[in-house]
Amino acid sequence: MRRIALAAGLALALAVPAAAAPSKAVVVEAAYNKALKATILVDGSGRTLYLWTADNPRNNSVCAPDPGCAKYWPPLKAPATAGPGVKASLLRTTTDGKVVTYNGHPLYHFAGYTGVGPPDKKAGQINGQGAFVVWWVVSPNGAPIKTIP
Repeated sequence: MRRIALAAGLALALAVPAAAAPSKAVVVEAAYNKALKATILVDGSGRTLYLWTADNPRNNSVCAPDPGCAKYWPPLKAPATAGPGVKASLLRTTTDGKVVTYNGHPLYHFAGYTGVGPPDKKAGQINGQGAFVVWWVVSPNGAPIKTIP
C-alpha cells in the first residue's frame, strides 16, 4: 500500500508543472543629476534612462526590435517596479510587454556610440544626453529634459 501511495505521489509531482522562477524586476527611481541640475529617471544601479523621440505611437519601441539600434541603446527590459520619486501609475510596458515604459515612452540605456560618447557605465553619467537631438533623459513627470550640460 505504501508503494502505491509513493508512486501516486511521484506521478502527481511529475504531472504538475513547476512554477516558473519569478523574474527579478528592475527598479526605476528618480535621482538628482548634478551636471543637468535636474532630477532624472535612473535604474536601480543609478544608470541613466533615456527616451527616444522617434518612438511612436506611445508604448511602442521602434529601437528595441532593431539590432542596430538596440546595440547602442539597449532597452530597459520588463518587468520593473517604481522606486523613490517615480509614479507607479506612469510605469508600464510596451504593447508587446518586453520593454519598460514611463508615461508612454520606452526607456533605454546608452551603450556608447562613436561621435556621441562613451557608454554610461557609472551612476550619474549622461553621455547619451541630446544625441542626434532625439535622445533625452527623462524627468519624473515623464517628459524629456532637453538641457545639454
